[in-house]
Amino acid sequence: MLEKLIKKLKRQKRKIIVVGSANVDIVAKVPRLPKEGESFRGESLTIVHGGKGANQAVSLARLGADVQLICCVGKDHFGKSMKERFKEEGIPTDTIKETDETFSGTALIFVDKNGRNSIVVIAGANHELKPADVIQRENPFITGEIFLTQLELLPETIETALIQAKKNGLITVVDAGPPRKISQYIFPYIDVISPNETETEFLTGRKPKTKKDFRWCSERLLQMGAHSVVLKLGKQGCYYFDGVNEVYVPGYKVPVVDTTAAGDAFTSALALAWGQADIDEILDFANVVGALACTKFGAQPSMPFFEEVTKFLKSHNK
Repeated sequence: MLEKLIKKLKRQKRKIIVVGSANVDIVAKVPRLPKEGESFRGESLTIVHGGKGANQAVSLARLGADVQLICCVGKDHFGKSMKERFKEEGIPTDTIKETDETFSGTALIFVDKNGRNSIVVIAGANHELKPADVIQRENPFITGEIFLTQLELLPETIETALIQAKKNGLITVVDAGPPRKISQYIFPYIDVISPNETETEFLTGRKPKTKKDFRWCSERLLQMGAHSVVLKLGKQGCYYFDGVNEVYVPGYKVPVVDTTAAGDAFTSALALAWGQADIDEILDFANVVGALACTKFGAQPSMPFFEEVTKFLKSHNK
């Protein structure tokens, strides 16, 4: 089903701009997620690179895109290690801001034996990326095709980046995580908004449990001004609605190791494939990439390479 899309993506190097967060993830493997006030022994501690923006940039680079990442890191050991990692992934670092005002962004993550996670993010340097920094980095917007962002930065920085993207005619994709209010003023600048179940409930007031809920929540987001909606529904798959066309695509069953950043993998694939095939094929491709991210431990380390995606499609049936 996805052969034509895969061939098309393999031929191209779509120019995608990611404006977002970059963190170092301190990951503790635990037998189960702790309850309030509870202390118990964990199993292991690992430090990996993460941050929704950086995760999506790495995912896109591994899927073959031409990625420009605009983010901010601290002038500390973590900041240096993140920049080195970006270079290894083929992501240019000339658009990355460095600050000595604060430490690099950090996330504290608990992952249980079933791959479920609980995450606390400390913004640090991410909140030092200001609107002026985005404006100063206009060149990637002039030559880009797709713009991708999330909600871990300052609201005014995200809004400035969206306006900059639309001014230059880019397709804008917004991963609506973490749960945060979005200015009503900025919704019309969003071509595709993609929240997960928690974020959908936060934005609309209703948890998407049934197909009737999917439609209702999507209609609410369209009423706010977004042009189209893609709900990330975890193992259920995903749902698309643009006011006319309605598409539900079930997910793939895979052995789950860690769900951290699976949503980031999904949204990066969604952005990469947007407009390159029928919507059901685009959603199916994003489902595959998101599912594969669940089969490995860590955020950026779990982002699948293009070859892994094609191999999975050849051998896997729903």
